[in-house]
Amino acid sequence: MLKISVKDFGPIVEGTVNLKPLTIFVGPSNAGKSYLAMLIYSLMRSFESLTYPYGGIISYEPIRSRRRSRPRPFLSLGNEIEISDKGAKAIDDWVRSIRPTSRRMAEILFGELPDEIRRHANASIKSSFDSLKPLFNRELLRCHGDISAIRSRRKAATHLQIGLEQDHPLLELNFKEDQNSSVSLSSKNWDISQSKVDLSQGLLDIIQTEATSRSSRSKEAIRRYYVDLLAQIIEAASEVLFEKFPSSSYYLPAARSGIAQGHKAIASILVRQSSFAGIRPLEIPTLSGIITDFMGHILTMERVGGKRSITDLKEVVDFLENKVVRGKIDIDRGKEITYPEISYIPSTGQPDMGHFPFHKTSSMVSELAPLVLFLKYLVRQGDLVILEEPESHLHPASQRQMARGIVRLVNSGVKVIITTHSDYFIGQINNLLKLSLVSKQRRAKKHYDASDCLKPDDVSAYHFELDRDLVGSFVKELPIVPDFGIDEQEFARASEALYEETISLQRGRAR
Repeated sequence: MLKISVKDFGPIVEGTVNLKPLTIFVGPSNAGKSYLAMLIYSLMRSFESLTYPYGGIISYEPIRSRRRSRPRPFLSLGNEIEISDKGAKAIDDWVRSIRPTSRRMAEILFGELPDEIRRHANASIKSSFDSLKPLFNRELLRCHGDISAIRSRRKAATHLQIGLEQDHPLLELNFKEDQNSSVSLSSKNWDISQSKVDLSQGLLDIIQTEATSRSSRSKEAIRRYYVDLLAQIIEAASEVLFEKFPSSSYYLPAARSGIAQGHKAIASILVRQSSFAGIRPLEIPTLSGIITDFMGHILTMERVGGKRSITDLKEVVDFLENKVVRGKIDIDRGKEITYPEISYIPSTGQPDMGHFPFHKTSSMVSELAPLVLFLKYLVRQGDLVILEEPESHLHPASQRQMARGIVRLVNSGVKVIITTHSDYFIGQINNLLKLSLVSKQRRAKKHYDASDCLKPDDVSAYHFELDRDLVGSFVKELPIVPDFGIDEQEFARASEALYEETISLQRGRAR
Protein backbone atom coordinates (compact mmCIF):
# COMPACT_ATOMS: atom_id res chain seq x y z
CA MET A 1 0.00 0.00 0.00
CA LEU A 2 1.29 3.44 -0.97
CA LYS A 3 0.92 6.36 1.41
CA ILE A 4 1.16 10.00 0.24
CA SER A 5 1.60 12.84 2.74
CA VAL A 6 1.74 16.60 2.18
CA LYS A 7 2.33 19.67 4.27
CA ASP A 8 1.82 23.30 3.25
CA PHE A 9 0.73 22.23 -0.21
CA GLY A 10 -1.58 24.76 -1.85
CA PRO A 11 -4.82 24.96 0.16
CA ILE A 12 -3.84 21.87 2.20
CA VAL A 13 -2.23 22.53 5.57
CA GLU A 14 -1.39 18.87 6.03
CA GLY A 15 -2.74 15.44 5.33
CA THR A 16 -1.94 11.81 4.57
CA VAL A 17 -3.78 9.39 2.31
CA ASN A 18 -3.41 5.64 1.81
CA LEU A 19 -3.87 4.72 -1.84
CA LYS A 20 -6.05 1.63 -2.01
CA PRO A 21 -7.68 0.07 -5.09
CA LEU A 22 -10.43 2.70 -4.66
CA THR A 23 -9.59 6.02 -3.00
CA ILE A 24 -12.31 8.64 -2.56
CA PHE A 25 -11.89 12.37 -1.86
CA VAL A 26 -14.88 14.36 -0.54
CA GLY A 27 -15.19 17.84 0.87
CA PRO A 28 -16.19 21.40 -0.02
CA SER A 29 -15.02 23.12 -3.17
CA ASN A 30 -11.57 24.73 -3.18
CA ALA A 31 -10.39 22.56 -0.28
CA GLY A 32 -7.59 20.84 -2.22
CA LYS A 33 -9.11 17.60 -3.55
CA SER A 34 -7.97 18.22 -7.13
CA TYR A 35 -4.67 19.65 -5.90
CA LEU A 36 -3.81 16.41 -4.14
CA ALA A 37 -5.13 14.27 -7.00
CA MET A 38 -2.89 16.16 -9.45
CA LEU A 39 0.08 15.76 -7.11
CA ILE A 40 -0.45 11.99 -7.02
CA TYR A 41 -0.67 11.99 -10.81
CA SER A 42 2.58 13.97 -11.08
CA LEU A 43 4.36 11.64 -8.67
CA MET A 44 3.19 8.44 -10.37
CA ARG A 45 4.11 9.85 -13.78
CA SER A 46 7.61 10.56 -12.46
CA PHE A 47 8.03 6.92 -11.49
CA GLU A 48 6.86 5.84 -14.94
CA SER A 49 9.81 7.76 -16.41
CA LEU A 50 12.30 6.60 -13.79
CA THR A 51 15.62 5.42 -15.18
CA TYR A 52 15.68 1.66 -14.71
CA PRO A 53 18.74 -0.59 -15.04
CA TYR A 54 18.47 -1.05 -18.79
CA GLY A 55 18.14 2.68 -19.39
CA GLY A 56 21.78 3.32 -20.12
CA ILE A 57 23.04 2.31 -16.70
CA ILE A 58 24.54 -1.02 -17.70
CA SER A 59 27.77 -0.79 -19.63
CA TYR A 60 29.64 -3.48 -21.54
CA GLU A 61 32.86 -1.52 -21.90
CA PRO A 62 35.82 -3.29 -20.24
CA ILE A 63 38.24 -1.68 -17.84
CA ARG A 64 41.77 -2.78 -17.15
CA SER A 65 43.19 -3.88 -13.85
CA ARG A 66 46.32 -2.24 -12.51
CA ARG A 67 47.91 -5.65 -12.10
CA ARG A 68 46.60 -7.38 -15.22
CA SER A 69 45.88 -6.06 -18.66
CA ARG A 70 42.98 -8.40 -19.47
CA PRO A 71 39.53 -6.78 -19.47
CA ARG A 72 37.17 -7.51 -16.61
CA PRO A 73 33.39 -7.17 -16.60
CA PHE A 74 31.80 -4.34 -14.67
CA LEU A 75 28.57 -2.44 -14.25
CA SER A 76 28.39 1.32 -14.48
CA LEU A 77 25.68 2.41 -12.04
CA GLY A 78 25.97 6.16 -11.99
CA ASN A 79 29.51 5.81 -10.65
CA GLU A 80 32.31 3.54 -11.84
CA ILE A 81 31.70 0.27 -10.01
CA GLU A 82 33.66 -2.88 -10.76
CA ILE A 83 33.00 -6.56 -10.25
CA SER A 84 36.10 -7.78 -8.48
CA ASP A 85 37.56 -11.23 -9.00
CA LYS A 86 36.41 -12.09 -5.48
CA GLY A 87 32.90 -10.87 -6.33
CA ALA A 88 32.87 -12.87 -9.57
CA LYS A 89 33.87 -16.01 -7.66
CA ALA A 90 31.08 -15.42 -5.13
CA ILE A 91 28.60 -15.08 -7.98
CA ASP A 92 29.89 -18.28 -9.60
CA ASP A 93 29.62 -20.18 -6.32
CA TRP A 94 26.07 -18.92 -5.81
CA VAL A 95 25.01 -19.89 -9.35
CA ARG A 96 26.38 -23.41 -8.85
CA SER A 97 24.50 -23.71 -5.56
CA ILE A 98 21.10 -22.88 -7.09
CA ARG A 99 21.58 -24.31 -10.59
CA PRO A 100 19.81 -27.68 -10.01
CA THR A 101 16.27 -26.31 -9.86
CA SER A 102 14.44 -23.28 -11.24
CA ARG A 103 11.89 -23.51 -8.40
CA ARG A 104 14.63 -22.65 -5.91
CA MET A 105 15.41 -19.48 -7.87
CA ALA A 106 11.80 -18.29 -7.79
CA GLU A 107 11.80 -18.42 -3.97
CA ILE A 108 15.03 -16.55 -3.30
CA LEU A 109 14.91 -13.75 -0.77
CA PHE A 110 16.89 -10.70 -1.81
CA GLY A 111 18.73 -10.87 1.50
CA GLU A 112 20.01 -14.38 0.59
CA LEU A 113 21.80 -13.18 -2.55
CA PRO A 114 25.59 -12.75 -2.48
CA ASP A 115 26.86 -9.42 -1.14
CA GLU A 116 28.29 -8.49 -4.55
CA ILE A 117 24.90 -8.83 -6.23
CA ARG A 118 23.01 -6.99 -3.50
CA ARG A 119 25.55 -4.17 -3.59
CA HIS A 120 25.04 -3.62 -7.31
CA ALA A 121 21.26 -3.92 -7.05
CA ASN A 122 21.07 -1.30 -4.30
CA ALA A 123 23.46 0.96 -6.24
CA SER A 124 21.15 0.70 -9.25
CA ILE A 125 18.09 1.59 -7.16
CA LYS A 126 19.94 4.56 -5.67
CA SER A 127 20.88 5.70 -9.16
CA SER A 128 17.20 5.49 -10.15
CA PHE A 129 16.21 7.70 -7.22
CA ASP A 130 18.89 10.21 -8.19
CA SER A 131 17.03 10.68 -11.48
CA LEU A 132 13.72 11.23 -9.65
CA LYS A 133 14.25 14.87 -8.65
CA PRO A 134 14.32 16.39 -12.18
CA LEU A 135 11.48 14.12 -13.29
CA PHE A 136 9.24 15.09 -10.37
CA ASN A 137 10.03 18.80 -10.68
CA ARG A 138 9.18 18.67 -14.37
CA GLU A 139 5.83 17.03 -13.67
CA LEU A 140 5.03 19.49 -10.87
CA LEU A 141 5.82 22.39 -13.19
CA ARG A 142 3.68 20.92 -15.97
CA CYS A 143 0.66 20.18 -13.82
CA HIS A 144 0.78 22.83 -11.07
CA GLY A 145 3.07 25.60 -12.21
CA ASP A 146 5.99 27.13 -10.33
CA ILE A 147 6.66 25.79 -6.83
CA SER A 148 6.16 29.26 -5.35
CA ALA A 149 2.60 29.17 -6.71
CA ILE A 150 1.66 25.87 -5.03
CA ARG A 151 3.34 26.47 -1.69
CA SER A 152 0.89 27.33 1.08
CA ARG A 153 0.74 31.06 1.73
CA ARG A 154 -0.82 30.94 5.18
CA LYS A 155 2.58 31.80 6.71
CA ALA A 156 5.65 33.46 5.25
CA ALA A 157 7.95 30.72 6.58
CA THR A 158 6.06 27.70 5.23
CA HIS A 159 7.91 25.16 3.11
CA LEU A 160 6.31 22.57 0.88
CA GLN A 161 6.84 18.97 2.02
CA ILE A 162 5.81 15.78 0.24
CA GLY A 163 6.28 12.22 1.45
CA LEU A 164 5.80 8.78 -0.07
CA GLU A 165 5.82 5.59 1.98
CA GLN A 166 5.34 1.91 1.30
CA ASP A 167 4.99 -0.79 3.95
CA HIS A 168 6.34 -3.89 2.23
CA PRO A 169 8.84 -3.76 0.80
CA LEU A 170 9.88 -0.74 2.82
CA LEU A 171 10.20 2.49 0.85
CA GLU A 172 10.39 5.98 2.32
CA LEU A 173 10.93 9.09 0.19
CA ASN A 174 10.71 12.66 1.48
CA PHE A 175 10.73 15.77 -0.70
CA LYS A 176 11.23 19.32 0.53
CA GLU A 177 11.22 22.69 -1.13
CA ASP A 178 14.76 23.95 -1.67
CA GLN A 179 16.27 27.38 -2.27
CA ASN A 180 16.04 27.00 -6.06
CA SER A 181 12.23 27.03 -6.15
CA SER A 182 12.15 23.29 -6.71
CA VAL A 183 11.73 20.16 -4.60
CA SER A 184 14.64 17.98 -3.58
CA LEU A 185 14.69 14.41 -2.35
CA SER A 186 15.75 15.15 1.22
CA SER A 187 15.79 11.54 2.37
CA LYS A 188 15.34 8.08 0.91
CA ASN A 189 15.24 4.68 2.51
CA TRP A 190 14.33 1.23 1.20
CA ASP A 191 14.71 -2.39 2.23
CA ILE A 192 13.93 -5.37 0.00
CA SER A 193 15.97 -7.89 2.00
CA GLN A 194 12.84 -9.83 3.03
CA SER A 195 11.24 -9.70 -0.43
CA LYS A 196 11.22 -12.63 -2.81
CA VAL A 197 12.97 -12.02 -6.12
CA ASP A 198 11.68 -14.06 -9.06
CA LEU A 199 14.64 -15.10 -11.20
CA SER A 200 13.43 -18.44 -12.52
CA GLN A 201 13.11 -17.85 -16.26
CA GLY A 202 15.62 -15.14 -17.17
CA LEU A 203 18.40 -16.49 -14.98
CA LEU A 204 18.07 -20.00 -16.38
CA ASP A 205 18.47 -18.66 -19.91
CA ILE A 206 21.60 -16.74 -18.92
CA ILE A 207 23.14 -19.73 -17.13
CA GLN A 208 22.52 -21.98 -20.12
CA THR A 209 24.16 -19.42 -22.40
CA GLU A 210 27.09 -19.14 -20.02
CA ALA A 211 27.86 -22.86 -20.26
CA THR A 212 28.63 -22.42 -23.95
CA SER A 213 30.49 -19.17 -23.38
CA ARG A 214 32.86 -20.65 -20.84
CA SER A 215 33.71 -23.58 -23.09
CA SER A 216 34.73 -21.17 -25.87
CA ARG A 217 36.73 -19.12 -23.33
CA SER A 218 35.71 -15.86 -24.99
CA LYS A 219 36.53 -12.96 -22.68
CA GLU A 220 33.76 -10.88 -24.20
CA ALA A 221 31.25 -13.70 -23.69
CA ILE A 222 32.34 -14.11 -20.06
CA ARG A 223 32.02 -10.36 -19.51
CA ARG A 224 28.57 -10.31 -21.05
CA TYR A 225 27.55 -13.24 -18.88
CA TYR A 226 28.28 -11.33 -15.66
CA VAL A 227 26.63 -8.16 -16.92
CA ASP A 228 23.53 -10.00 -18.13
CA LEU A 229 23.33 -11.94 -14.87
CA LEU A 230 23.51 -8.81 -12.74
CA ALA A 231 21.12 -6.95 -15.04
CA GLN A 232 18.54 -9.73 -14.67
CA ILE A 233 18.78 -9.67 -10.88
CA ILE A 234 18.79 -5.86 -10.67
CA GLU A 235 15.72 -5.65 -12.87
CA ALA A 236 13.90 -8.25 -10.74
CA ALA A 237 14.84 -6.36 -7.55
CA SER A 238 13.55 -3.09 -9.00
CA GLU A 239 10.29 -4.74 -10.00
CA VAL A 240 9.82 -5.97 -6.44
CA LEU A 241 10.36 -2.50 -4.98
CA PHE A 242 8.02 -0.75 -7.42
CA GLU A 243 5.49 -3.57 -7.76
CA LYS A 244 2.65 -1.58 -6.13
CA PHE A 245 3.14 1.45 -8.39
CA PRO A 246 0.74 1.79 -11.34
CA SER A 247 2.00 0.81 -14.78
CA SER A 248 0.48 3.97 -16.33
CA SER A 249 -1.56 6.85 -14.93
CA TYR A 250 -4.48 8.69 -16.52
CA TYR A 251 -6.24 11.84 -15.31
CA LEU A 252 -9.77 12.72 -16.45
CA PRO A 253 -10.48 16.29 -15.26
CA ALA A 254 -13.89 17.58 -14.20
CA ALA A 255 -14.30 19.64 -17.39
CA ARG A 256 -13.51 16.67 -19.63
CA SER A 257 -16.58 16.99 -21.88
CA GLY A 258 -15.76 20.57 -22.91
CA ILE A 259 -12.07 19.80 -23.34
CA ALA A 260 -12.84 16.73 -25.44
CA GLN A 261 -15.21 18.71 -27.64
CA GLY A 262 -12.75 21.56 -28.12
CA HIS A 263 -9.57 19.54 -28.57
CA LYS A 264 -9.65 19.69 -32.38
CA ALA A 265 -10.14 23.45 -32.41
CA ILE A 266 -7.15 23.92 -30.09
CA ALA A 267 -5.06 21.49 -32.12
CA SER A 268 -5.90 23.27 -35.38
CA ILE A 269 -4.95 26.64 -33.87
CA LEU A 270 -1.56 25.25 -32.85
CA VAL A 271 -1.04 23.78 -36.33
CA ARG A 272 -1.83 27.13 -37.97
CA GLN A 273 0.49 28.91 -35.55
CA SER A 274 3.32 26.51 -36.38
CA SER A 275 3.44 27.84 -39.96
CA PHE A 276 4.71 31.17 -38.59
CA ALA A 277 7.62 29.57 -36.71
CA GLY A 278 10.71 31.70 -37.23
CA ILE A 279 8.65 34.52 -38.75
CA ARG A 280 6.89 35.87 -35.69
CA PRO A 281 6.60 34.86 -32.02
CA LEU A 282 4.28 31.91 -31.54
CA GLU A 283 1.20 32.71 -29.47
CA ILE A 284 0.69 29.35 -27.81
CA PRO A 285 -1.83 29.22 -24.95
CA THR A 286 -0.57 27.98 -21.60
CA LEU A 287 -2.33 24.76 -20.65
CA SER A 288 -1.93 22.54 -17.62
CA GLY A 289 -0.14 19.26 -18.12
CA ILE A 290 -3.36 17.56 -16.99
CA ILE A 291 -5.23 19.16 -19.91
CA THR A 292 -2.52 18.56 -22.51
CA ASP A 293 -2.15 14.91 -21.48
CA PHE A 294 -5.92 14.42 -21.68
CA MET A 295 -6.13 16.08 -25.10
CA GLY A 296 -3.14 14.12 -26.34
CA HIS A 297 -4.79 10.84 -25.34
CA ILE A 298 -7.99 11.82 -27.18
CA LEU A 299 -6.04 12.64 -30.35
CA THR A 300 -4.10 9.38 -30.08
CA MET A 301 -7.28 7.35 -29.69
CA GLU A 302 -8.78 8.99 -32.75
CA ARG A 303 -5.79 7.91 -34.80
CA VAL A 304 -5.78 4.30 -33.59
CA GLY A 305 -9.45 3.85 -32.68
CA GLY A 306 -10.90 0.50 -33.61
CA LYS A 307 -7.48 -1.10 -34.08
CA ARG A 308 -6.84 -2.22 -30.51
CA SER A 309 -8.32 -5.00 -28.43
CA ILE A 310 -10.60 -4.15 -25.50
CA THR A 311 -10.48 -7.60 -23.91
CA ASP A 312 -8.87 -6.37 -20.65
CA LEU A 313 -11.82 -4.25 -19.54
CA LYS A 314 -14.53 -5.31 -21.97
CA GLU A 315 -17.00 -6.28 -19.25
CA VAL A 316 -16.63 -2.88 -17.55
CA VAL A 317 -17.04 -1.06 -20.87
CA ASP A 318 -20.12 -3.11 -21.73
CA PHE A 319 -21.65 -2.33 -18.33
CA LEU A 320 -21.11 1.44 -18.69
CA GLU A 321 -22.46 1.47 -22.24
CA ASN A 322 -25.51 -0.67 -21.43
CA LYS A 323 -26.44 0.65 -17.98
CA VAL A 324 -25.25 4.27 -17.94
CA VAL A 325 -24.69 5.60 -21.47
CA ARG A 326 -27.35 3.33 -23.01
CA GLY A 327 -25.56 3.20 -26.31
CA LYS A 328 -22.21 2.58 -27.97
CA ILE A 329 -19.38 5.12 -27.92
CA ASP A 330 -16.52 4.68 -30.33
CA ILE A 331 -14.32 6.26 -32.99
CA ASP A 332 -16.22 6.67 -36.25
CA ARG A 333 -13.97 6.17 -39.26
CA GLY A 334 -16.69 6.19 -41.93
CA LYS A 335 -15.94 6.89 -45.58
CA GLU A 336 -17.74 10.25 -45.52
CA ILE A 337 -15.72 11.47 -42.51
CA THR A 338 -12.51 13.33 -43.36
CA TYR A 339 -11.15 12.98 -39.82
CA PRO A 340 -12.05 10.29 -37.23
CA GLU A 341 -14.94 11.41 -35.01
CA ILE A 342 -16.11 10.32 -31.58
CA SER A 343 -19.64 9.07 -32.13
CA TYR A 344 -22.59 7.75 -30.16
CA ILE A 345 -25.09 5.12 -31.27
CA PRO A 346 -28.19 4.91 -29.03
CA SER A 347 -29.24 1.39 -28.14
CA THR A 348 -32.45 1.96 -26.18
CA GLY A 349 -35.71 3.19 -27.64
CA GLN A 350 -34.21 4.60 -30.84
CA PRO A 351 -32.00 1.95 -32.46
CA ASP A 352 -32.42 3.32 -36.00
CA MET A 353 -31.22 6.85 -35.31
CA GLY A 354 -27.69 6.10 -36.55
CA HIS A 355 -24.47 7.77 -35.39
CA PHE A 356 -24.53 11.00 -33.40
CA PRO A 357 -21.36 13.15 -33.60
CA PHE A 358 -19.84 13.78 -30.20
CA HIS A 359 -20.69 17.49 -30.18
CA LYS A 360 -24.41 16.73 -30.76
CA THR A 361 -24.86 14.32 -27.89
CA SER A 362 -26.37 15.06 -24.48
CA SER A 363 -24.23 16.40 -21.66
CA MET A 364 -24.41 12.97 -19.99
CA VAL A 365 -23.04 11.18 -23.05
CA SER A 366 -20.33 13.77 -23.73
CA GLU A 367 -19.25 13.59 -20.08
CA LEU A 368 -18.91 9.80 -20.08
CA ALA A 369 -17.57 9.33 -23.61
CA PRO A 370 -13.92 10.09 -22.70
CA LEU A 371 -13.99 7.57 -19.83
CA VAL A 372 -15.47 4.84 -22.02
CA LEU A 373 -12.88 5.47 -24.75
CA PHE A 374 -10.01 5.52 -22.24
CA LEU A 375 -11.14 2.12 -20.94
CA LYS A 376 -11.46 0.78 -24.48
CA TYR A 377 -8.15 1.89 -25.91
CA LEU A 378 -5.74 3.01 -23.16
CA VAL A 379 -6.32 1.73 -19.64
CA ARG A 380 -5.12 -1.73 -18.67
CA GLN A 381 -5.03 -3.79 -15.49
CA GLY A 382 -2.51 -2.33 -13.03
CA ASP A 383 -3.02 1.24 -14.28
CA LEU A 384 -4.24 4.21 -12.24
CA VAL A 385 -7.28 6.25 -13.30
CA ILE A 386 -7.97 9.56 -11.54
CA LEU A 387 -11.55 10.61 -12.23
CA GLU A 388 -12.88 13.94 -11.05
CA GLU A 389 -16.60 14.17 -10.28
CA PRO A 390 -17.86 11.01 -12.02
CA GLU A 391 -21.40 12.12 -11.15
CA SER A 392 -21.25 15.20 -13.42
CA HIS A 393 -24.38 15.63 -15.60
CA LEU A 394 -25.82 12.31 -14.40
CA HIS A 395 -29.34 11.75 -13.08
CA PRO A 396 -29.30 10.28 -9.54
CA ALA A 397 -30.33 6.87 -10.93
CA SER A 398 -27.42 7.01 -13.39
CA GLN A 399 -25.07 8.04 -10.59
CA ARG A 400 -25.92 4.80 -8.80
CA GLN A 401 -25.10 2.79 -11.93
CA MET A 402 -21.91 4.80 -12.37
CA ALA A 403 -20.82 3.82 -8.87
CA ARG A 404 -21.35 0.17 -9.84
CA GLY A 405 -19.23 0.71 -12.96
CA ILE A 406 -16.40 2.18 -10.86
CA VAL A 407 -16.50 -0.78 -8.46
CA ARG A 408 -16.40 -3.19 -11.40
CA LEU A 409 -13.40 -1.29 -12.75
CA VAL A 410 -11.63 -1.66 -9.39
CA ASN A 411 -12.45 -5.37 -9.28
CA SER A 412 -10.95 -5.70 -12.77
CA GLY A 413 -7.54 -4.69 -11.42
CA VAL A 414 -7.49 -0.94 -12.15
CA LYS A 415 -6.61 1.48 -9.33
CA VAL A 416 -9.05 4.39 -9.12
CA ILE A 417 -9.02 7.77 -7.35
CA ILE A 418 -12.34 9.66 -7.25
CA THR A 419 -13.23 13.20 -6.23
CA THR A 420 -16.95 13.64 -5.65
CA HIS A 421 -19.65 15.95 -4.27
CA SER A 422 -22.48 13.43 -4.67
CA ASP A 423 -24.26 11.83 -1.74
CA TYR A 424 -26.01 9.51 -4.21
CA PHE A 425 -22.64 8.24 -5.43
CA ILE A 426 -21.30 7.71 -1.89
CA GLY A 427 -24.59 6.13 -0.84
CA GLN A 428 -24.35 3.55 -3.64
CA ILE A 429 -20.70 2.86 -2.80
CA ASN A 430 -21.84 2.17 0.77
CA ASN A 431 -24.47 -0.28 -0.50
CA LEU A 432 -21.83 -2.10 -2.55
CA LEU A 433 -19.65 -2.28 0.57
CA LYS A 434 -22.54 -3.88 2.46
CA LEU A 435 -23.10 -6.20 -0.49
CA SER A 436 -19.80 -7.95 0.28
CA LEU A 437 -21.43 -9.27 3.47
CA VAL A 438 -24.54 -10.59 1.71
CA SER A 439 -24.97 -14.15 0.45
CA LYS A 440 -24.73 -14.98 -3.24
CA GLN A 441 -28.42 -15.89 -3.39
CA ARG A 442 -29.51 -12.62 -1.81
CA ARG A 443 -27.27 -10.63 -4.16
CA ALA A 444 -28.84 -12.38 -7.13
CA LYS A 445 -32.34 -11.39 -5.96
CA LYS A 446 -31.22 -7.75 -6.03
CA HIS A 447 -29.71 -8.26 -9.52
CA TYR A 448 -26.11 -7.96 -8.30
CA ASP A 449 -23.19 -10.34 -8.69
CA ALA A 450 -19.67 -10.76 -7.29
CA SER A 451 -18.24 -8.02 -9.55
CA ASP A 452 -20.46 -5.48 -7.75
CA CYS A 453 -19.07 -6.28 -4.29
CA LEU A 454 -16.59 -3.83 -2.79
CA LYS A 455 -14.37 -5.17 -0.02
CA PRO A 456 -13.83 -2.74 2.89
CA ASP A 457 -10.07 -3.34 2.73
CA ASP A 458 -10.05 -2.16 -0.91
CA VAL A 459 -11.41 1.33 -0.28
CA SER A 460 -10.23 4.42 1.59
CA ALA A 461 -12.05 7.76 1.91
CA TYR A 462 -10.87 11.20 2.98
CA HIS A 463 -12.64 14.42 3.90
CA PHE A 464 -10.92 17.71 3.09
CA GLU A 465 -12.01 19.81 6.05
CA LEU A 466 -11.63 23.56 5.77
CA ASP A 467 -10.21 25.39 8.77
CA ARG A 468 -11.00 29.02 8.14
CA ASP A 469 -8.75 30.27 10.94
CA LEU A 470 -5.73 28.83 9.12
CA VAL A 471 -7.09 29.58 5.64
CA GLY A 472 -6.53 25.98 4.59
CA SER A 473 -7.76 22.44 4.91
CA PHE A 474 -6.82 19.28 6.76
CA VAL A 475 -7.19 15.85 5.17
CA LYS A 476 -9.09 13.59 7.58
CA GLU A 477 -9.54 9.86 6.99
CA LEU A 478 -13.14 8.65 7.09
CA PRO A 479 -13.62 5.28 8.78
CA ILE A 480 -14.87 2.40 6.61
CA VAL A 481 -17.32 0.27 8.59
CA PRO A 482 -18.24 -3.00 6.76
CA ASP A 483 -21.91 -3.03 7.78
CA PHE A 484 -22.33 0.75 7.43
CA GLY A 485 -19.90 2.10 4.83
CA ILE A 486 -18.31 5.54 4.57
CA ASP A 487 -19.27 8.23 7.07
CA GLU A 488 -21.50 10.73 5.24
CA GLN A 489 -21.57 13.44 7.89
CA GLU A 490 -20.66 16.18 5.43
CA PHE A 491 -23.69 15.44 3.25
CA ALA A 492 -25.85 14.87 6.32
CA ARG A 493 -24.98 18.34 7.67
CA ALA A 494 -25.98 19.94 4.37
CA SER A 495 -29.24 17.97 4.31
CA GLU A 496 -30.02 18.94 7.92
CA ALA A 497 -29.36 22.63 7.19
CA LEU A 498 -31.63 22.48 4.15
CA TYR A 499 -34.35 20.70 6.14
CA GLU A 500 -34.16 23.17 9.02
CA GLU A 501 -34.37 26.11 6.62
CA THR A 502 -37.38 24.53 4.89
CA ILE A 503 -39.18 24.05 8.22
CA SER A 504 -38.34 27.61 9.25
CA LEU A 505 -39.75 29.03 6.02
CA GLN A 506 -42.90 26.95 6.32
CA ARG A 507 -43.44 28.18 9.89
CA GLY A 508 -42.87 31.77 8.82
CA ARG A 509 -45.44 31.40 6.05
CA ALA A 510 -47.98 29.94 8.43
CA ARG A 511 -47.77 33.06 10.59
